[in-house]
Amino acid sequence: MSVVALPRRFEAPEPRTAARGRHETIAPRRAAVRARWTHASAVRRSVVVVAVALAISLSGSMLVANRQVQIHQLQSQLLQLQSDYAQQVGTFTNMAAPGQIAAQAGVLHLVDPVSVTQVPSTSLDAPLPLPKFIGSAPVTSRTRR
Repeated sequence: MSVVALPRRFEAPEPRTAARGRHETIAPRRAAVRARWTHASAVRRSVVVVAVALAISLSGSMLVANRQVQIHQLQSQLLQLQSDYAQQVGTFTNMAAPGQIAAQAGVLHLVDPVSVTQVPSTSLDAPLPLPKFIGSAPVTSRTRR
């Protein structure tokens, strides 16, 4: 061993960056959590796993139930709107019925007064006579060649 000793090297600490500082603080936490997890008993680990699975299952069930309630509300609204639409169609159909139009045209003197003609009853087995046309209509071809 020599009496002359070399001087010890002194290194200045490196400046801490945000990423390195975060890594240095997270690594000991992870190590502590991992050590706690590995040293925990099997029963404790299984209870934690079951509790986490139950929480996930419960939250999923709540989301599905919420969606089913929304679907039920939308179906109720759809049925109500369809009912309103059917009622409006019925009202407008009755207003446009031929009997209504004829009655309104008669009130406005747009047509001759309505007269009821009784058609004689015949048997369904008897052949009907050919219809008689009153007036004439110009004969035109329906197709063009």
